[in-house]
Amino acid sequence: MKSSKYPAIAYGKLTFEESRYQRGDKWWYASTLLRACHEAELEPFEYPVACYDMASKYFPLDNMDDFVWQMKRVLETDYEKYPIILDNYGNVADGNHRICHAILDGKTSVLAYRLQTMPEPDFIKEES
Repeated sequence: MKSSKYPAIAYGKLTFEESRYQRGDKWWYASTLLRACHEAELEPFEYPVACYDMASKYFPLDNMDDFVWQMKRVLETDYEKYPIILDNYGNVADGNHRICHAILDGKTSVLAYRLQTMPEPDFIKEES
């Protein structure tokens, strides 16, 4: 294959350990939420993507760089292998990118865990 004389635009990869969920001033790492699901021995269930709140702004999209970064994350997710996690209120705590990927693929549901109680937050950060 002939190499291009134009540079590629490289984007890193966000690891699962870096993914976080914020509710008010409380923050949880996705790994903490997943551990809570496993400790509670929760069984995944089918979450209909038609119930997803399409009006919410989950991702910061101020420019094309932000858009491309988020789309890269959407396309790299595996919604068939990893269930999403809903918090105890029913909000998506982990899995927005997986839901978007499933929607783009024409799927009608994804697997999900629903926490009944939230674990202790990993940290509390006062809003400024």
